[in-house]
Amino acid sequence: MRLLFSTIAMVCAVLLFAPAQASAQFDLGKALGQLMSQGTHVEQDATPSPYDRLRENAPAKSKLLGTWQYKGAAIEYLGDNPLADVALEQVETFGLAELKKLGVVEGCCSITLRRNGLAVVATLDTIQEGRFTYDESDASVVISSEYGGNKYSSDGYVKIINDRLIVMVDARDVMSEVLRTSPELATNQSVATMKTLLDSFGDVYVSVMFER
Repeated sequence: MRLLFSTIAMVCAVLLFAPAQASAQFDLGKALGQLMSQGTHVEQDATPSPYDRLRENAPAKSKLLGTWQYKGAAIEYLGDNPLADVALEQVETFGLAELKKLGVVEGCCSITLRRNGLAVVATLDTIQEGRFTYDESDASVVISSEYGGNKYSSDGYVKIINDRLIVMVDARDVMSEVLRTSPELATNQSVATMKTLLDSFGDVYVSVMFER
């Protein structure tokens, strides 16, 4: 699996694809297969949706600016299928263990967001630049960059909770970019199962957390 355009994208890719790379230890098809045969209809009520809450609590752009240190990562599901929560929790647990093996741990890198839309990701050995476009009206963000001559872009959302910046990247974008740069993974059954899940249910995000 090739490194994507930033540490954020790498974290996202590892969380989603670690189970596929170690199927002997984790059977993604078994963990998620039951979801394919389940209905997704849930009675609606007046409770605000997760997207409503993101919009209502969208931080001002000025609050995003500055330098943030990597804290951790998680998989968030904003849909309403309880089975998806259970399966994705298993994916997350395995993926976080793989991140630790790769040295992606608290404090391993920082991200600096500038007023002009420049995003700079820095580790002890590397610095990489990208761009971000943030919409205060709904907390949506588009992250883009260029790496190895290829252009990358991911959609998502941003929120701030207890002085922690959380960048939520659409897992389907991560899937698309990984398959574009590593097409050999398309024949992996676990990857195919994950892609089916993401395409069918949507609303799956990889949340990368930062603190001042």
